[in-house]
Amino acid sequence: MPDANTFSKRLIDSLTAIRRLTHLLWVILHRLSIAKKNPTLHERALWQQKIAQSMLRALEVEVTLTGHIPQEGLLVSNHLSYLDAVVIAAQAPVVFVAKSEVIHWPLIGRVLKAAGTILANRHRRTSTGETAAEMRHAMECGLPVVFFPEGTSSDGSEVLPFKPALLQIALQTQKPITPAAISYAASSGDLAHDVCYWGDHTFASHIVRLAKIQNLTAHFLIGQTPTLPSDRKAAAQILHSEVSMLRKS
Repeated sequence: MPDANTFSKRLIDSLTAIRRLTHLLWVILHRLSIAKKNPTLHERALWQQKIAQSMLRALEVEVTLTGHIPQEGLLVSNHLSYLDAVVIAAQAPVVFVAKSEVIHWPLIGRVLKAAGTILANRHRRTSTGETAAEMRHAMECGLPVVFFPEGTSSDGSEVLPFKPALLQIALQTQKPITPAAISYAASSGDLAHDVCYWGDHTFASHIVRLAKIQNLTAHFLIGQTPTLPSDRKAAAQILHSEVSMLRKS
């Protein structure tokens, strides 16, 4: 049997999660209801920034930003959780590249569609070319494109090797590629399991744990844009080193 203090803490954590998730649900439904019909890509990115800012307030997540979101090209970062995209989107109008599976997540799929997220289907050979074409269009519209070249999220113990395929479009068009790193700190919970979303975690149970965390802060560091070789594999290795150094700083 848990003692009175343990029971009280669990109760408070549960009530906190209910309050935050109720607020989050209201934010998503409200923002979806007022989204413009047939918006431009810029309007989608601005809408995404506003809903991301509201989602962070609902979850009571603080953000510390070091550096500046680039105004063009690619922004590449390590990937720990679905929360990463919310943190980054709240800072500036951007376009994300995400795996196509997330479009089927309840409500989140509607948010991604409304935000103009580029969906990469990893199970179709032709998907890379289609994704690259959409990335080129976004960059030609003057919006930075954000993606996570690890290809999956992790527990944060290390930066996984980068997949180089989607770097090619920026290298071909000579657009800058800027490294960034994200990490989290909190006064409660287990960051590797309650914030990082990986392995066999399921979204519903994970977001409940996330909503219980106290004093959650996201640290987002943006590095300098390096000079990169034209070879995408070599470029991926340099960017991996840059992101790894930012994560440790």
